[in-house]
Order: sequence, then C-alpha cells, then structure tokens
Amino acid sequence: MYGRPAWTAALLTAVGLTGGLLTGVTPVAAAPGPETISTVAGGPGRGTATNVFQAPQAVSASAGRAVYVADGYVVRRLDSNGTWEGVTAGVGVPGFSGDGGPAVSAQLGGVGAITVDRAGNVVILDTDNNRVRVVAARSGRFYGRAMTARDIYTVAGDGSFTYSGDGGVATKSGLSFPEGIAIDPAGNLVIADTDAHRVRVVAARSGRFYGQAMTAGDIYTVAGNGNSGYTGDGGPALDAELGFVQAVAVDSAGNVLLSDSVNGVVRVVAARSGTFYGQTMKAGDIYTVAGNGSLGYAGDGGPGTHAELNFPDGMAIDPDGNLAITDSGNSRVRVVAAQSGTFYGQAMTAGDIYTVAGDGSSGLAGNTGPATDAALNFPEGVTFDSAGNLIIADNANHRVRVVAAQSGTYYGQAMTAGHIYIAGGNTVPGSSGNRGLSRNAVLYVPASGPTASAVTVDGGNDIVSQSDQVWFICRVSGSYFGRSLTAGHIYQIAGDGYAGYSGDRGPAQVAQVWAPRGLAIDRAGNLVIADTNNNRVRVVAARTGTFYGHAMTMGHIYTVAGTGTVGFSGDGGPATAAQLFTPESVALDRAGNLVIGDAGNNRVRVVAERTGTFYGQAMTAGDIYTIAGDGAQRSSGDGGPATEAGLTPGAIAIDRAGNLVIADSYPNVDISNNRVRVVAAATGTFYGQAMTAGDIYTVAGTGDPGYSGDGGPAAAAELNNPDGVAVDQAGNLVIGDTYNNVIRVVAGATGTFYGQAMTAGDIYTVAGNGTPGFAGDGGPALQGELTSPEGVAVDRAGDLVIGDSGNGRVRLVRG
Repeated sequence: MYGRPAWTAALLTAVGLTGGLLTGVTPVAAAPGPETISTVAGGPGRGTATNVFQAPQAVSASAGRAVYVADGYVVRRLDSNGTWEGVTAGVGVPGFSGDGGPAVSAQLGGVGAITVDRAGNVVILDTDNNRVRVVAARSGRFYGRAMTARDIYTVAGDGSFTYSGDGGVATKSGLSFPEGIAIDPAGNLVIADTDAHRVRVVAARSGRFYGQAMTAGDIYTVAGNGNSGYTGDGGPALDAELGFVQAVAVDSAGNVLLSDSVNGVVRVVAARSGTFYGQTMKAGDIYTVAGNGSLGYAGDGGPGTHAELNFPDGMAIDPDGNLAITDSGNSRVRVVAAQSGTFYGQAMTAGDIYTVAGDGSSGLAGNTGPATDAALNFPEGVTFDSAGNLIIADNANHRVRVVAAQSGTYYGQAMTAGHIYIAGGNTVPGSSGNRGLSRNAVLYVPASGPTASAVTVDGGNDIVSQSDQVWFICRVSGSYFGRSLTAGHIYQIAGDGYAGYSGDRGPAQVAQVWAPRGLAIDRAGNLVIADTNNNRVRVVAARTGTFYGHAMTMGHIYTVAGTGTVGFSGDGGPATAAQLFTPESVALDRAGNLVIGDAGNNRVRVVAERTGTFYGQAMTAGDIYTIAGDGAQRSSGDGGPATEAGLTPGAIAIDRAGNLVIADSYPNVDISNNRVRVVAAATGTFYGQAMTAGDIYTVAGTGDPGYSGDGGPAAAAELNNPDGVAVDQAGNLVIGDTYNNVIRVVAGATGTFYGQAMTAGDIYTVAGNGTPGFAGDGGPALQGELTSPEGVAVDRAGDLVIGDSGNGRVRLVRG
C-alpha cells in the first residue's frame, strides 16, 4: 500500500461511499437554504478581457468607448481600459426568459446583432427568439414602455418565425430570423428581417419616415418585396428583391445601408434625394454601392459597384462618413469612401473601395503591425468607438481586434495609428475564467455545446470535467498537483483546451485530452481521468512517486490503461497494452482497484491495484480484466453472472457494500438501455432484492425511455438515458436522469430523505421540474430547471452536486 498526502485523508470515506464517475463533493459555497438549488461553478464568463473565450459576431461602441460584443448567448462589455470584461445580458444558456427583470439573469437565444441607442440603451437582436430586446441604461420610458435600469424588455417580435404585423404594434409582429439592427437619426429601430427578405422599421415616434406615415411603436417594411433575389436597383425599395440581409446601418444623412450577403453586395435606401457614395439617388429608391453581384475579391482602388465581395456581413459608418464593410469571406475589412480625401493612411476617391484591414489570408497574424498586413479569420462585425478606432469582431479567431485611428493608449495598450491589436478574447476553447472566480468561469465549448459532465473531490476541493479540459475548483487554498491555488478560484488542471492526445509524462495542463467524461480520485490523491475519445485512462499525479506501476512526477500526466487504438483486447495482460473503446467512467473500489466503464465495448473492466482475488477472479497487479458485460449492446442477463450480461455502461459507482452500480446507458450515441443495474459484491439483499455475488440485477428502470413511476417501485419506473449515478451516506441511489432533466433517488431504506418521505426500493424526483432550461437558483430544487444533467454526487454533508451539463454549470442542492 502506497502512502497518501494528509490533505486526502478526509477523502477516503467519500470514495468508499460513492466512488465511480462522481465521488463525494464538498461544495464551493453553501446553497441559500434547505432543498434549494444554486450554482457553484460555471456561468457566462467574466474576468480579464483576454482571458474569456469568445465567438464575437457583432460589436457596437457606446459614447464612453465601452465596446459591447455579441457573443453567442450573452452580450459582453469590454471597458475602454481593457482590464475587465463584464456581462451586460444573458446567463450563457440558450432560451427565452427574463423580460422585465435583470438582464444578466435573462436567457437569450443567440445574439445576431447589437447597437447602442442615443440614450445609452443596449439594443439586442435576439435572433433565435425572433425578437428585438433592450437593456435600459437608466430608468425611464423608451420604445413606448416604462423601463428600469439594467432590466431587459422586448420591443419587437412576438417570438414567432414568420412575417406578420406590418402597420401594427411591433411586439405583436412576427420576425423571421432577424440578423441586423441599427438606430436611425430619428431614433427608429431598423431591422434586417433576414429570412423574410425585408428591412423593417419600428417607429420611435409618430411621424413620416421613409415615405410612410408611421405610428410610434408600430412596425413597417421599408425595403424588400419578400422575394429572394437581386432586383430593383434605381427603383422603389419596397419593390426590390433582396437576398438574405445580414446587417443594416444608417449614415448621417439617414440613408439605410444593408449588406445583401448572398448576393455579394451592399445596397442603400436613400432617405432623401441627393448624391451619396458617388451616385445620384432618389428618396425611397434602392441602389447598390458596393459589389457587382459576383462573389470574389477584386476592385480595390476602383468604383465600389465594380468590386467583388465575398459574403459582406457587418457594416458601420466611420467618423468621416465612410462605409466600412466586413468582407467576411475574404477575411478583410473594406471601406467605400463617402468623399474624396485621405483616410486610413490612403488617398481615397468618393465611391471607390479600399481594403483597410486584412491581407486576405485566414488566420491570426500581424498583431501590433500594420492592419493591412494582418490576417483575419471571417470577421463578422465592425464598429467605431468615440476615438475613431476601428473595432472588428474577428469571429473565427475568437478575438475582438482594434485598428488604431491615431497613436495613443486604448483598451489598456499603447497603439500606433493604422496598426492592429487584440482587445479581447482568446483562442483556447473553454478556457474562460482560468485562475479567476469559479462562478465566473465558462464550463463549455461553444463549438460542441456545453458540458459539465463529471465531478469529483480531492479532499475538500472540487474537480469538474468539460469538453476537452479538466478544471480544479479550489475551496481551500493550498498546494495541489504541484501548484499553489487560491480558495474560490478555478484552475485548468489538465488539458490545453484542444481536442487531441499529447503530453504524456509531461505537465498535465499543457497536455491534450479529448472529451474526458469520467473522473475519480485514488487513495494517493491522484486524479484519474477517463480520456474518452482517446480510448485511454490517464492519471495526473498528486505527488512524485510510483503509481500504477509507473514512476510519476507531481502534476504530470500518464496513461495507465489503453493503447489509444479502438478495440477490445488485452484481458489478463498489462492494462497499458489493452484496447479500450470510448471509456466513459472510472471508479476506485474499496481494494484500490481501478474500475473502468468501457462503454464502446459494452463492458466494465478492472485494473488490479495488487495481486489477489477480486470479483471472483484471480488478478495480477497492473493487469486488466472484464467483470461485467459480454460485449452486446442489449440489456440482458439479469439474475445471472455479470460477465454474461448485455449492457451499455455509462457512469459507474461503488456503493457502501462494495457493489458495482452501473448506469446502463451510453450517452455518446443514441443507445441506452434506460436502466440502473447492480453487480453484487457479496450475496445478500440490496435495493430490496436478494442478490448473489457476481450476478447482475436491475434496480431502476423498465428499459423503455420515459418519465414515470415516481412514488412507486424503481424497477417499474421509466428513465430516459440515465447517465449519472452515486450513492449517498444513507445508502440511497442517486440517478442523473439525463434526458428527463431531473435528478431521482431510489431509497435504500424507508425514511425521510431530501425533504421527502420515501419507501425502500421506490423512486422519487428530488431536483428539476422536467423542463429543460436554466432557472431556479435560490429557489426550491424541484422547481428548478436543469438541462441534460449528466453527473451527480453526494458530499459528506448530504448535499447533492450536479453536473448540469447542458447549462455548463455545477449546481448544488442543499438537503
């Protein structure tokens, strides 16, 4: 038996109780009260601007030089000094909620565009919800309704995906995936109603605008006849065909500009008759000012209408009245000169087009150098701050970048005129919040969806896995895995954020892991990781020593099982020479053996910690053996030997009697037996059933997907892809009923648990109302909303800790 550091002493009881994918967890902070739910880690992400992973789609600057960034399901604020980044709206979880309440607690459905009006209100195009919403800068009356400072309100759209409501109240109208928003000089809202192939206006006050009599608060079409196409130049805008308008802008003359992206053009609806962008225009008619209708890159230095654009997206008007366009497919920002003169260090002619940022290559290069020599990567949004600096939402680079208009200090950096700089964001997926407060971290990767799938404990501190990283949530300051960590903060402990396999025998935090779905802590305090998509089990050493037959260095990572090649082989031989297939979970049994849920092989396997007899088999230290499952995906074999049963193991745990508990569910594919099963460690009665050592039994679930049976026998209840299991101090079995969006408990004995009277062997819901979403923090657990909760644990105080996977959070229910 090897030794262990003193700080893991308190862990042993928790591991013995729950083991498996999720062991006992000590919460970061207490929940508000009995049977209430709260978040202990994860959220929309706050911290230093360059430490928050972003997918910026649109940007808008306020008069005070703060830049607002549309980042997926939140709106962020980058302050002018560049030091701190905040969240203006959104909890980071898609949905629609919160109208009339604090914007930071609201759900957004994907922010397509943002702008700031003259009162300082932040206007949000909540694209996926087909609405326009406003965050009030101060209390007052805006857009026809009373608003409270920092609260959020819908001002256009009823949520339906349709074109309707013209001439009526804007909040009762239908919008069709709107992607652009602007404010005209009269304060009217201009909306790119993208899938309706129209541009629409919500009147700020009653009057005549765009050739139409309008009533305050009502909505009107000002461009587009609803047909997809590219026609009508030189004629009435209402008769023109538009493609998919991605963005709108309004210049100082009140002309409405629209980026007709799929047609590769930018067009103008003239507010009055006159000469604009080098063309004679008539009020109410539509004209092309950039692009010739062919997608490509050509025409710099010549007339804008002769140039080729490639998916022009965002637009903004600079302080000199020039039109800036994110030529997204060309990875450039280009400008159509409103008048002849010298701009951006170039001599320009009115109506001609010029590149002012980007060299046409897709990448991240050239920072601190000339903007035209830099690489951009599908820039989507553009704006100008009050100093005239060009702000770019460099979407695929996950950065907000700045081209300085004049030399000086902006966003906390010394800048040279015409050069480009990073103001916010980073390219490390999921790294938002590293070294910051745990509640401000982001536990998800936008490209693959939120995950907070597994939680374990290391003697008072929590560890959570997410897409391609493992995080350490520090509750007690100290030295862990060779690092000095601060209480209340969160740290990247393994994985650099990029999916892959690298770094064995080196520092864990610069190694690559790929979808680590299972975590456990062994008796030495080492972190054991089911590196699922790498088909390995790996260990991060808590101290320098020899573990699992390997000499290990503190804080470094090592493979202890699996070759990395998908397959099934190696039983009876060294674990590192065996093939695994998407191992989903890991646990440590009471003898210290490493138990693996080898999900793709439909088996549970054991790596012996020492030579001896375990699970009825003679085992050699370091070798691997199958203890449950015959390789078939079916659910079969109840009442017989576990090695002859069919199963699809997801999470696993070890209960107080040493029995192996298996969530018979495989969440990486749509295969699930929708049961929880037990392999008996000894002959006896468990979970209300007589069991024989080594045999397997269903203790919850009928096998049919559904949600039924609460208050009755667990084996007669329906589950839906149960993916998390744990066992509490009272012997109750806790289940993450993932697709039902609830946590359920099978009572180990008759009594009162989690505030409910329970009968032994029956099943009860203890958290979640069954509706997917994020809501309820601070309120009753049964009224809270969870989204695909995958991981569950029970801490030494009896509190439930939940890997609320779909919400990218770790949540706690105080029992």
